[in-house]
Amino acid sequence: MKKTSSTGLLIISVVFLLFLGVVTFFMRDLIFGGVVATYEEAMPNHKAYNDQWISYEVVASLGLYAEETESYAFIPTGHEYYYMIWMKDGTVMPMIVSKKADKDYLESLTNATYDYLDGKTKAIEVPPREFIGTVKSQKSDAEKYYKEGLDYLKISEKEGWKISHVVLDCTDSRGGTIAMVSVLLLLPIGCIALAIVNIKKERRKSANPQDEFLPK
Repeated sequence: MKKTSSTGLLIISVVFLLFLGVVTFFMRDLIFGGVVATYEEAMPNHKAYNDQWISYEVVASLGLYAEETESYAFIPTGHEYYYMIWMKDGTVMPMIVSKKADKDYLESLTNATYDYLDGKTKAIEVPPREFIGTVKSQKSDAEKYYKEGLDYLKISEKEGWKISHVVLDCTDSRGGTIAMVSVLLLLPIGCIALAIVNIKKERRKSANPQDEFLPK
C-alpha cells in the first residue's frame, strides 16, 4: 500500500512539474522579462503585447470610476481600483491598481489634478510616478462604468478628447509573479524528493524483511 502511495505521489508530482514547466515556458516574458514598451507604444496594437510588461509615467488622474472586491468562499481576499488617467498628450486611459500604496497615491494625484483644473494651483503638485503592468481590453462591467465616468465628466471625442479603452492592469508585479512561480515549482520538486526517499526505504525493507522485527 505504501509503495503504491509513494509511486503515485511521484507520478503526480512529475506530471504537475511538467505542466508548470510548459506554463512557465509560454509565460516566460511575463515572468522573467523586463519592460518591453511604454503604454503609448503598446496602445495602438495592444494584443501584440499580451503577457508582457508595459510602463507608463502617470502625471494626472481624473478619479476612481469602479472598484471590485475579490473573494473566496465569500471571504474578501483583495480589491481592485479602476482610475481614469489623464495622459500627457491629453488622452484619457483606464488603469487598475490593487495595492493600498498605489490607491493612496492616485487619490492624492486626483486631488492635486482637480486643484490644478480649478485654478487653485499653477501646476499639479504631486510628482509623476511610473507604473508597470500589462495591457488588455477591459471587462464588460468595467467598460460600462468607464463610459459612465466619462459621461459624468462630459468627456467625449465629440468634445475633442482622445479616449483609450485599453486598460493598464497594474494589479500584478514582476517580483510577485516570480515568487509565486518559484513556490509552485518548489512544491512538486519537494514532493518528488519525498517520494524518492520513501520508495528507497520501501525497497530496503523488501530486500531485508527481517529488519521489520528488529528493535526500533
